[in-house]
Amino acid sequence: MAAIYAGIFKGDRGDLDPALLPMVFVVEKKRKAFPDMWWGVSGLLIISDALRRVVEAHDPGKHIIWPVEMLTKRGEPYPGPFFGFVPAVHAAAISESHSDVRISEERFNPATPVMSAYTSPRRVHLNYSYDVGIRRTDIPDANLWWDHGLSVPQLLTSDALHDAIVAAGLKVIPMKRVLEIDD
Repeated sequence: MAAIYAGIFKGDRGDLDPALLPMVFVVEKKRKAFPDMWWGVSGLLIISDALRRVVEAHDPGKHIIWPVEMLTKRGEPYPGPFFGFVPAVHAAAISESHSDVRISEERFNPATPVMSAYTSPRRVHLNYSYDVGIRRTDIPDANLWWDHGLSVPQLLTSDALHDAIVAAGLKVIPMKRVLEIDD
């Protein structure tokens, strides 16, 4: 059922029915250990209990977190606990002019029978440097959020949460400090 929610897991806005959330994952390739945060099936973030505690300390009750079971192909459980994790705060704080972005514009060609699936012909993507400037006035009241300031949502974190994750020695998906600007 995770595929139904793949867009929401990857930052789209929407409601989640708790009855349809994935509860069990079968890991195809045997692993000795898992990081504290990783992308699972259909773009769902999976987190460790240690990271759950850090996130909840900084953003109590703001995100969707539920227990999941990780199993080997033989049905043996991995020692956990593990949690499904959907950051539930959304904002649009990224400043296009203060971020390392590339812009592409599609031009409508009457000879082309297929239209783009995107609603806007102008697409703004973050480059791999992940250098991001965010407007202080648009930062949400949360330490972790999906930012919709570009064409594809970006998962951003506050300095406080970033520092707490580093101090705890947790292994997570890449999270880089952002530059706060008065724009």
